[in-house]
Amino acid sequence: MDPQDGAVLTRLEGQSTPSHMANQPFELSDTKLTYATKIISSSNTPNPPNRHGRHSVVATHTTYNGVPAVLFKASDYYGVMAEECKLTIVGRFLKPRPQIDKIRSKFKELISIKGSVKIGVYDNYNVFLDFTNEDNFSTFWFRRVIEIEGQQMWLQKWSPDFKPEEDLPIAPVWVLLPGLPFHMHIWNYVKQVVSIIGTPLEMDLATRGRTRPSMAKVRVEIDFLKDQPNSAYVGKIFDDAPQKEFVQKIEFEGVPKYCKFCRKLGHNIINCRALERKKAAENRVLNDQKTADNQGGENRVLDAQTPEENRMNTVANQNGQNTEFDCQKVDETRKTSDERQKLDAKQTGRKNDGPSLARQNSVSKQNEENRILIHQNFVSK
Repeated sequence: MDPQDGAVLTRLEGQSTPSHMANQPFELSDTKLTYATKIISSSNTPNPPNRHGRHSVVATHTTYNGVPAVLFKASDYYGVMAEECKLTIVGRFLKPRPQIDKIRSKFKELISIKGSVKIGVYDNYNVFLDFTNEDNFSTFWFRRVIEIEGQQMWLQKWSPDFKPEEDLPIAPVWVLLPGLPFHMHIWNYVKQVVSIIGTPLEMDLATRGRTRPSMAKVRVEIDFLKDQPNSAYVGKIFDDAPQKEFVQKIEFEGVPKYCKFCRKLGHNIINCRALERKKAAENRVLNDQKTADNQGGENRVLDAQTPEENRMNTVANQNGQNTEFDCQKVDETRKTSDERQKLDAKQTGRKNDGPSLARQNSVSKQNEENRILIHQNFVSK
């Protein structure tokens, strides 16, 4: 049953909005209309400016890869069709958003609107704010961010290419023109200077009131994906004299950070965690590939050897082991001979060790000859 005229729906404390109504757009207005008045006013509402343009949009019906397809002209999709939402703002939360009732009530506290605004839920992070008054739209959008229930809600102008997982690279920023000639502090002149940067929106109060002759300040909608100039060449063309010019310095104030990799506001590409994770994954894949290539190279070398080469390598290894064993035997023999000579000298008690030394030298010489002979035999094999 509908409420009585002028009656306001009440809700007990702690009672939440029914689930079937929580995601429905909610319209805020600065006037209190009765239910009957709303019905009458809705039937007498003038048609939107593009009402007649809607009928000019005709889609082509065809198939694409065996699937039924509806094709619109790009000029219609981004033109007449996009006009329907030209006063729509997307409010994005970095964390799951507060309840929609709290967003609506906080909005009424922050903004004094002239017309009305419909606030609807898109998902757990995004809400759409659809204005009917362009001044309300501009005032709210220029704030860029508001705080609701301890969370920041970033404000973005809606676009036909809106994606919930990406932030639009377009936002209003202040552009400063220090030293701009004072007679150019007029909207029609200054907007033509800043149009090389983006879409001019408005001048600040001091520029409009001509109370700051040293600098003009203009709000401009810029695209963060494009490189912005820091100066502009302003020329003056004479009919009967050479051209004169001056270089106008351009400065930006309060430009938010925007990451061109993950397309998110709040950080640049240097501090992008998504890019760091991607690079780490690529490095792991590269290291695994190098390890696999090294192992494959060793296996290919072994496989490329002929049976004769394998046999020769085996014989060489065995000969090397035999040579080492023979050398060890010679060393042991020489050590045993030396110990025997020392024992004989001790038993006889002779003071003259000449014959013993001669015998020792003879044995050492013989051992050395044996080592040389063994080495020569190995080389000849």
